[in-house]
Amino acid sequence: MDSFLKQNPVGDESEKQLEWAETIYSWVFRGRFLLRKFWWILLLTLSIGVGYQAFNELKREPRYVSYARMIVSGRIALPDGGVYSEELSHFFGTQIQLMQSPQVQKRARDRITALKPDLKAVPVFLRPSRIPETSIFMLSAEGIEPEYTQSFLDACLQEYINFRREMRSQTSESTLLAITEELLRLEEEIEQGENAIVDFQKINNIVFTQEQVSTAGSYLSKLKNQMADLRTQSSLLESLSLEQQMNGGSEGEQTDEFLTLSALDMSQNYKEVKNQVEQLKAEIDEFSIYMKPGHPKIIGLKQEIERTENMLEIYRRQGIEKISEQKSILRARIDNLDKVIAEWEHTALDNSRRMAEFDRLNSRLERSRTLYQRLLGSIQSIDLNLNVDQETLAILENATAARMVRGSVSKKLAQGGLAGLMIGAGLIFLIGVIDNRIVSAEDISLRFEPPVLGIIPLEKITDSGQLEPIKPKDDRHLFAEACRALRSSLLFMEDQGSKPQCIIVTSAVPSEGKSMISTNLSITLALAASRTILVDLDLRRGQLYKVFGTTRKDGLHEVINNGVELDDVIQKTEIENFDFIPCGVYPDRPGELLLSEHMEQILRELKERYDYIIFDTAPILATDDTSSFAAKTDGVLFAVRSSKTQARQVKASMERLHLRGTTVLGFILNFVDTQNPDYYYYKKYSYYYTADSLAS
Repeated sequence: MDSFLKQNPVGDESEKQLEWAETIYSWVFRGRFLLRKFWWILLLTLSIGVGYQAFNELKREPRYVSYARMIVSGRIALPDGGVYSEELSHFFGTQIQLMQSPQVQKRARDRITALKPDLKAVPVFLRPSRIPETSIFMLSAEGIEPEYTQSFLDACLQEYINFRREMRSQTSESTLLAITEELLRLEEEIEQGENAIVDFQKINNIVFTQEQVSTAGSYLSKLKNQMADLRTQSSLLESLSLEQQMNGGSEGEQTDEFLTLSALDMSQNYKEVKNQVEQLKAEIDEFSIYMKPGHPKIIGLKQEIERTENMLEIYRRQGIEKISEQKSILRARIDNLDKVIAEWEHTALDNSRRMAEFDRLNSRLERSRTLYQRLLGSIQSIDLNLNVDQETLAILENATAARMVRGSVSKKLAQGGLAGLMIGAGLIFLIGVIDNRIVSAEDISLRFEPPVLGIIPLEKITDSGQLEPIKPKDDRHLFAEACRALRSSLLFMEDQGSKPQCIIVTSAVPSEGKSMISTNLSITLALAASRTILVDLDLRRGQLYKVFGTTRKDGLHEVINNGVELDDVIQKTEIENFDFIPCGVYPDRPGELLLSEHMEQILRELKERYDYIIFDTAPILATDDTSSFAAKTDGVLFAVRSSKTQARQVKASMERLHLRGTTVLGFILNFVDTQNPDYYYYKKYSYYYTADSLAS
């Protein structure tokens, strides 16, 4: 099944939903339990709340209410035809706060004192509100004196209007004063600006500066063009080879602007001599065809070629010198032009700075004059009386005669009762948080590691004060099946490990029902064909003998202390395979008897005779007998009484058992209410038993 759930997410989700449902049901049950136990807290707080409100209503003096209406608009007509409108989202809320302000109410009381001194001043509560989608306010005043309440409301209306007008007047006067101060400042600023311009013009010739600013640009452009031409000539001379320069450039690159007249003449002579050399060489080549090298004509031509080549070399050296001289002249002209351009740029920049400063002074002066004219216009348009009168602020309806009002008594009582119930619920919740009593199996699982092996329902006690033991054919179906389920949990422990044979049934404190659990567990084991003996190990206050209708004489104490034979104290019961040993006479020191060697011999002998030995012991926190003897057994079944046993008691008991090295097999939740969610599934037993009864 687990592997199926792991492979099926839907199964996991359903399991989680079921766990949540069970948890919520458990919380609801715990709440019902607390409510049943502490219902009187709700009744008490409810009574206190209702009584408090009733007392206040009886003690409360008669109240009188007066009503009035007034219109308040946030729009004001201005003299120049404009309209001033306040933001509505803030305006109406501001007016309500202003109407309720201490200043307005104090002035209203002072007004009543001055106009009607005979009226006795009483506290009056003013409540203004705006009628939706209108600028009309509805005001109500509530007090214990009708005439004073009405007068107070009228006075508040009038003083509110006066207060608004005073605020508007003070604002206008403050504005006028501020504008006047600003005008005086501007007049001084304008005068300073004019003086600054005059001083600047005295120091700087503005007309000449303006002309220089306009001409400097064009002149600088001309100089830079000349500089570009000179740099082009210099670059061209540097890029041409010596032969190209001597030939006057290539493909028409040479112009009169690149070389001086002497350089051009030199270049022309060089070309002519070079052509002569080429011509003479051509003649030698022609004569060499039919003349010998030693011919006088050939020798004369060679001599002429040699003289011409010497002349060509002279022209070449002169050309190199001329070209170098031309380059030096170009570099000098470029350097000189650089200096001129730099001087003119500095002059132009200085003139531009002066003109910018002059323009800045004029702009500042113009701004001051413009602002001055605007403020003069504002002063001329201010009319305090006109502004206030054009504001929509008037009383639509004066305060009505105060009428007596009575609050809803039922509403007040309901409010008090509701408050009381809430307080009571809070107290019960706080008690539930503080109270650590165990109510359900979930409480045990959350707090302790051992499992819950059984859940025993609450059954009626007989007239004798005892709960009847289970019978082979018991008509308490739920109770019988719960005992059988506990037996099954114990029997199947053998599949998980060693079989527990010697078992102690105990609890933390008395009255947990452990004796009846040990009795019924023993009976169900015997009914399952297991040889079982129940031993009353509570040598201090053992009461199991009453369950079987016998006496405690000749019991376990006599076997341990007086040497009585074990067979003499074992009592047979009506149920097959089930025997019982009472506790015997109460000894003075039971703890020492349980730890004696004789008790260990008895324990070994019982293990040889019976399949299961069930010990009913004293509560762990009451004595040390149980926790000391528990280490000699196979394990402990711990009984917990639902809705009574506290978690801290169980925790203290578990710590004692842990210190003794005792194994706790599991918990048994006893006296469980059948409405408890832990007992929900056992209700199905009643259906089958009822069906079986009807069939029979």
